[in-house]
Amino acid sequence: MRLETTVVTFRIKGTFTEWTDIFDSDEANKRHAEYEIKPLYRGVDKTDSQKVIVIHQHKEGDLDKFLEANGDWISTHNVDMSSFNQSVWIAE
Repeated sequence: MRLETTVVTFRIKGTFTEWTDIFDSDEANKRHAEYEIKPLYRGVDKTDSQKVIVIHQHKEGDLDKFLEANGDWISTHNVDMSSFNQSVWIAE
């Protein structure tokens, strides 16, 4: 299976610090590891403190599987799931 890099943007309802406390937690690391997802970068929009970007690397399709299995858990952490916008990048 080929490796994908996914760029995801979305909105949060709390602060970026509150969100990163969860994203960087042992629980989140464990959940990412279950799907062999490697977070590469996470940041907040310079002009909009409610807009977040996350860049992950993973095997093809694994991020979608992760989101399907963990969507309810993610949404309990002040993440607006309806605002998800993702693009997928590959190295040919």
